[in-house]
Amino acid sequence: MEEGFEVESKGEPAEGHPRWLVTAVAITTALLAVLAAYASFAGGKAVHDSLASLTEAAVLQNQASDQWAFYQAKGIKRHVFEVQRDVLRLQSTPRAAALAARYDREVTRYTSDQTKISKDAQALERRRDRAQQVAERYDALHERFGRAVASFQVGIVLCSVAAIVRRPPLLYGGMIAGAAGAVVLLQALLLG
Repeated sequence: MEEGFEVESKGEPAEGHPRWLVTAVAITTALLAVLAAYASFAGGKAVHDSLASLTEAAVLQNQASDQWAFYQAKGIKRHVFEVQRDVLRLQSTPRAAALAARYDREVTRYTSDQTKISKDAQALERRRDRAQQVAERYDALHERFGRAVASFQVGIVLCSVAAIVRRPPLLYGGMIAGAAGAVVLLQALLLG
């Protein structure tokens, strides 16, 4: 025994409900879905850009750390030459004086090297800081896009429920949520 049932598939409103509601819900839902997709795509791009900037910052931090290690190595070498030079100055032989003068030139060279290395390390740290700031801006942008997507999704849900229960106030609520999402999306695009 087969029992059949019939599903009404007409897009016509039930008696006593506005005829325009189904069309308005369909158009509004489609528009919100498109905006949500765009905001989601833009948010994904912001995350990608943030991760790229964080990676750059990490590489720059490693390079700066390497430079500071190089700086310290030069400092240790300079200190060894300073100690040897000072010990030789205590001796009064011409050979010791000549060797002390040579070590003094090494101390000067290492000091000069350290100055350059320090400047290079500080420049890398400034670049690292800028890359971190860029990543933070992309993170904030991603958050805005995420809020826009959430608002669009709320609007889509309200519109979907409006279509099922055929209540115009739910459509209006969906439109308001969608408008809020559009404002947040526009802010993100203008500030990004």
